[in-house]
Amino acid sequence: MEAILAISVIVLTLVVIIKQPRPRPTSDLPDPSNDVQRLIRQGKKVAAIRAYRKQTGATLLEASNVVGQHAV
Repeated sequence: MEAILAISVIVLTLVVIIKQPRPRPTSDLPDPSNDVQRLIRQGKKVAAIRAYRKQTGATLLEASNVVGQHAV
């Protein structure tokens, strides 16, 4: 019985991992607004990511990628 439970947990974990959406390429995402660019210039990366997500609906990873690309 424990073996069946363990296998079930493994299968469910794999299903969750496989079903996660892949992040969109940064080229497919909108450019950061002036407010987000200002936050990036001020070195407020976390605030810039938060603002970008709120403005665009991007995932955390997508927003982090865009902000990171523009912070260079």
